Amino acid sequence: MESEDRSVFDLIQSAPTNSFNYGENADQVIDFYLPGESNKPTIVLIHGGYWRPEYDRKHLAPLAQKFTELGWPVALIEYRRIIGNPDAALSDLVSAIQEVRNLNKDLILVGHSAGGHLALLAANKLDVLGVIALAPITDLVRAEELDLDEGAVSAFLGGPASLRVDLDPIHQPVLKVPTTLIHGVLDIRVPVAFSRDYVAKAASPRIKLIELENVGHFELIDPRQMIFQLILEQLVQMG
Repeated sequence: MESEDRSVFDLIQSAPTNSFNYGENADQVIDFYLPGESNKPTIVLIHGGYWRPEYDRKHLAPLAQKFTELGWPVALIEYRRIIGNPDAALSDLVSAIQEVRNLNKDLILVGHSAGGHLALLAANKLDVLGVIALAPITDLVRAEELDLDEGAVSAFLGGPASLRVDLDPIHQPVLKVPTTLIHGVLDIRVPVAFSRDYVAKAASPRIKLIELENVGHFELIDPRQMIFQLILEQLVQMG
């Protein structure tokens, strides 16, 4: 596999304003990055990593901090990533988002990769203003067929993807809130076809895809990139 720009992982990780435990497990925690007074919706930020336990929320801390510097409250969600227990991840995400709603009822979900997958699922369960899915995994059956990240889908589900249609975004009801998928054409972690197929199947004016030429997978979460301004534009439209 070709290499991609992973320099975002080398950025300084800013400490959150505060953290909140929404459960007894160490992974059931929300890091809040708060700008002080703000009338903007809260960004619920959901990290990726193919649902594997070794990848946590910390790599999105620079992105969270950048949003906050521009006046956006951010709730950076951690969730349990237990091999073979996908329901724990989604249950945690829903519980965490409900806790965030206690502080601000206006929420926009922003998820990257596997976090984009979870954001698309959660948006069908909760009242949110909109969703921005960055290089999301939209089709678990297809991802399983392609053996993305060396069996990540099978490990996550603990069984065939065909048996968990309830966790497959492309087979869920079409989202009723504004939804933007942003995907790099050069992405080798999650091919852009996943977003293309999801948007085509939805066939809804509320759901759109922005394709970015000469962009891979990790630039989408790098606040130093011009892509960050594009995400901000989508947030303003939804908020």
